[in-house]
Amino acid sequence: MLISFIIQFSALWFLSQAQKKHFKLVFNIPFTTYIEKKFKGLGWILLLLSYGVALIFENIPMASVYWLSFLSLNILSVTIFNSFYAYKFKKV
Repeated sequence: MLISFIIQFSALWFLSQAQKKHFKLVFNIPFTTYIEKKFKGLGWILLLLSYGVALIFENIPMASVYWLSFLSLNILSVTIFNSFYAYKFKKV
């Protein structure tokens, strides 16, 4: 389940970076629609992969409960991570 948690965190980070306002805080390159599509595609693929990994370790109902609880925890974690990065390097 830890693998699913890490993959899900990565997926949500990629999905957050697919937005221009978050992308500007991390990278010093221009934000293009090509980059947006790649980050969104990779984020959604990793999110589905994390659910598949969760299904391997538990039965479907419990895996879904764990996965959704990890989802809320990871959304909070990505938000804190992006906020910390922005304030640490004073890019806000």
